[in-house]
Amino acid sequence: MPADEFVRLYKASAAEAERWWRDEHRGYNTGDRIRWLLAQLAIDRPSDCQHIARAVDEVDETLTAVPPALLNGAVEGIRTLAAHFRLAIISDTGFSTGHAQDRLLAQDGLLQHFVATVYSDGVGHAKPRAEPFRCALDALGVKPEDALHVGDIERTDIEGALGVGMRAIRLDLVRSEGSSSAEYVATSYEDLVEYLTVEIGVRPRFR
Repeated sequence: MPADEFVRLYKASAAEAERWWRDEHRGYNTGDRIRWLLAQLAIDRPSDCQHIARAVDEVDETLTAVPPALLNGAVEGIRTLAAHFRLAIISDTGFSTGHAQDRLLAQDGLLQHFVATVYSDGVGHAKPRAEPFRCALDALGVKPEDALHVGDIERTDIEGALGVGMRAIRLDLVRSEGSSSAEYVATSYEDLVEYLTVEIGVRPRFR
């Protein structure tokens, strides 16, 4: 295959994956994108294809071999919140799998602070669908009205949480989407911790 044709198909697979997430609220990973790309070439691979499995593993391994930098205040923020609240993660996957994201959290020393981690590739649905939120609520053993979701995207995090009856806070660290339906918009982990701990009468313990 000519290189320019591969680049075209790769970019097309990215656009298709964006549509899955935005319009269909699907959970997916590298394997799904590869299968879609191959389908454009009329190539069908069995469900246990070792080559696709290896490609998925390579992407997952890269996430922990070349990890993204943690955002400022993330470690102390999560540790402080975990001392006062039972925490769970609800995350939409993309290239890497939920298993890889768990390994990255463990590598950063953070996985232990979460009661459960819920990923869209495992649930089969992405936020704002109700299924990921309900999975987290079930794992925590709490009712929606007794839980609060913190996220950075208005359409997926805030609308999804409010849609199942949870409270919601938007955390604007790398993006700002203007006005929000969330009860509060935090601009740093310190801000988030202060809002939550003051609300329950506990003094923040940031160093």
